[in-house]
Amino acid sequence: MLVTGASGFIGRALVAALADSGVSVRGLGRRMQAGDWWQADLAESASLRGCCREIDAVLHLAGVAHTRTPQARHEAVTVAGTRALVTEARSAGVRRFVFVSSIKAECSDDDYARSRRRAEACVREAGFESAVCVRPGLVYGPGVGGNLARLWRCAAWPIPLPWPRGGAVRALIHRDDLVAVLRALLVIPPGTQTYTVTDGHPYTLHEIYSAMRLARGRRISPFGLPRDTFARLARCGDRLAAVTHRSWPWDSQALAPLLESCFSADRRVWQDLGLEPRQTLATALPAWTASC
Repeated sequence: MLVTGASGFIGRALVAALADSGVSVRGLGRRMQAGDWWQADLAESASLRGCCREIDAVLHLAGVAHTRTPQARHEAVTVAGTRALVTEARSAGVRRFVFVSSIKAECSDDDYARSRRRAEACVREAGFESAVCVRPGLVYGPGVGGNLARLWRCAAWPIPLPWPRGGAVRALIHRDDLVAVLRALLVIPPGTQTYTVTDGHPYTLHEIYSAMRLARGRRISPFGLPRDTFARLARCGDRLAAVTHRSWPWDSQALAPLLESCFSADRRVWQDLGLEPRQTLATALPAWTASC
């Protein structure tokens, strides 16, 4: 089995879980690692040649993780890179292909979301015996990076931040639950499916931040600034970006988690696989705290 992005936040846990269950795994990534490893860059199709030799299934996790990345990079890595990997897999006779996309593919229309939808189409139309596109919510757990890591650090500050109450809701999924889903998808009957994977809880930013504050033993903010305050701040950031030709930490893209909802209550994947999510943010945070 080939796992792309095997050294990443999700990939490391997935490879370990597969190895524990006796599955032979070949990892793929840009930096060389020990063991059965294929060093390649999705943006360089030549580096992928031969990566699927003697492989019967591909779990494709690699891709551009940041929404603020230039559109050309999304095109080169997520779209063209997935297309090149699909070509290699088809020529090697791979039967199963699982592509880990993003829930943003169904609730956003930025460059990141559009590239994910186009990559999904490459997988669905390739003619694999089994082709599954997985759209996880925001994946979290010990060692996570990005916005959740920054929010976790902010939650340790003595004075709480006045995030708005209510407003936009986000979907989350714990890394271990996502790994359980990905493992189960390797043995489902052949076919083409697109699944959204979340724990089913709609989280506001205020709720996420408050749960982190409690886990860190900090008090929760008794109030929150109006959501419109952040919308006005975002518009100011957009105008500055237009003048200075660079992104600002408070423009619309940066503040999207405050202003845009991205949630799904779709439970088909859990029903089809006979599984249930084992973690919510509230149950997972104690272990997260202990690991820091």
